[in-house]
Amino acid sequence: MKCYLCKIIDSMDRSTRYIARLIFQNRIYSCDGSAFEVFFTQVMQRHNPNFRQVKPQGQYGDRKNDGFDNTTGTYYQVYAPEDIKAKEKETIDKLVTDFTGLYSYWQSITPIRFFFYVVNDKYKGAYPSLYTELQGIRNQYTDVTVNPFLSKDLEDIFLNLDEMGIMDIIGIIPSPDDIAVEYGIMKDVVDYLLKVETNPQQEVIPLNPDFGRKITFNSLSENVAAYLKSHRINEFAINDFFELNSSFTKNELRNVFNGLYNEALSIIPDAEDKNDKVFFYVYEKSYPKHSVAVDAAIFTLMAYYFEYCDIFEVPV
Repeated sequence: MKCYLCKIIDSMDRSTRYIARLIFQNRIYSCDGSAFEVFFTQVMQRHNPNFRQVKPQGQYGDRKNDGFDNTTGTYYQVYAPEDIKAKEKETIDKLVTDFTGLYSYWQSITPIRFFFYVVNDKYKGAYPSLYTELQGIRNQYTDVTVNPFLSKDLEDIFLNLDEMGIMDIIGIIPSPDDIAVEYGIMKDVVDYLLKVETNPQQEVIPLNPDFGRKITFNSLSENVAAYLKSHRINEFAINDFFELNSSFTKNELRNVFNGLYNEALSIIPDAEDKNDKVFFYVYEKSYPKHSVAVDAAIFTLMAYYFEYCDIFEVPV
């Protein structure tokens, strides 16, 4: 029998990867200032062997360069305040100062082709003013591609490392058998949706003919159609959640719903109302505890993945 460590090295299953993600996110929440910069550097060095850390040199510092890849001309400047919401002006001022200093020194050494302003937003998102300032830099330095780099972006890089790379950064991952992992990503998004304040009267989603056509094509009853149509109106909240989280989150949710859908197809016998039964099988299995509020979140998710063709058949 292989040891647990060997099993991880061979193949990291979904539960283990989810635990790795939780550990990673706790590091994000707890790292500020130089501690976050060290953590960022660890991930980037594992991700890209050409990534070079620039250590401060006396009175000259790091010349506004916290790390770069000289083979591609990609530069990173890191900013990780303890509370980014209270540091909007400082965040913007630092961006302008850092990029000006970076360009004036490094452009003649290794031309800057890509610039990432790395902000530990702790999954809260960046201020609109940051994007405005980044656009100002793009307008002035048209030869440089400029983008923000947030917590979700670092998470995507981390979760795409091989198993040894992940463990090198966060240590040995506890066995899923020893930890209660309650529906993983599903719980994260449901918890988020439960906190969102909605006002359906202000959220108008145009009728998509393909949505109704797909309902008809799959022979779903009027009752099931009503669940899907009425909860589509809150899809904006799911898009907000995806905007703040890594692509791993969206893909994992897709895997959950698609997996439950295919499971239902395989075990529910053919009948006139089979697809209605499939719908409620996915609903029932998607979350361990149901309530009015939780059901609203689940049906909203099901409407989202129904619309984007991850569950039920596409009309031909």
